[in-house]
Amino acid sequence: MRWSAGPTDGRVSLRHVAEPGSAVRDSITVRNLGQEPADFVVSAGDGVLGQNGAFDIAPGTPSDSGAWITVGGLDAGKLTLGAGEHRDLPVSVAVPADATPGDHPAGIVVGVSATEDGVRVQRRIGVRVHLQVTGELTPALEVRGVTTDFTPSWVPFADGTLKVTYEVVNTGNVRLGAAATAEAAGPFGLLARRGGDAADELLPGNTTTRTLEIPAPSLFWASGDLTVTGVAVGEDELTAPTPIIRGYSVLAVSWTGVGLLVLVAGGAALFLVRRKRTGTGGVSTEEPVAAV
Repeated sequence: MRWSAGPTDGRVSLRHVAEPGSAVRDSITVRNLGQEPADFVVSAGDGVLGQNGAFDIAPGTPSDSGAWITVGGLDAGKLTLGAGEHRDLPVSVAVPADATPGDHPAGIVVGVSATEDGVRVQRRIGVRVHLQVTGELTPALEVRGVTTDFTPSWVPFADGTLKVTYEVVNTGNVRLGAAATAEAAGPFGLLARRGGDAADELLPGNTTTRTLEIPAPSLFWASGDLTVTGVAVGEDELTAPTPIIRGYSVLAVSWTGVGLLVLVAGGAALFLVRRKRTGTGGVSTEEPVAAV
């Protein structure tokens, strides 16, 4: 079974900025690309991020902007299309008068059921709705729970791996990406290293836990800063919040290097002991020379 769903004019998503109490109108097109008639189920829902960080539409009864969306041209939420047929469906969004400013992500799900190998399978396509309510926009991130873990290399005194795990929360009312950089250096800033990471998108109220890995010098102690910067996503235009900086330090010991030092020191000590014994306890073998 093949089908498609998307904005009627070919856009990637439905994007609107609306005032509280206003109404927005748009449309989507559903196409049956298969060789047989098909029954589609169409519904609206709140926008969420899945475990992999990708945008998804929450199942069940919507509690936010998904409840503001109405899709027309349906029969009890269903649409029947013949092979090769398509239909334009009107979409209206009624924004409540008390809607709060900021992003209210939503989407429209178009699903179809089919039997595959005797099993009934439902497949879905989502049309994303970017809806922003006018008012004061407050882009903001918060970083919590920064922890570090150092894993030394098996090669003596070679760089180990520093894992910086952190939790970042979108505490504002618009979506943001989160770009992170981490630095690590030995005592007195020696052998500084650097690495980067990013969360592509965080919806308002979303939390994600990330782990950033960077090389770090094995000089017994390493320290550095984690810097998390909010960035605009896609076509969004906003003033990025002030970067957040969190310092950290960690024990960074090359245990194979320490073992090598112990072996070298032990060998040197043994050599000195043996040399000392030879120098003080030896017996001279020289014989006196007879006078002629």
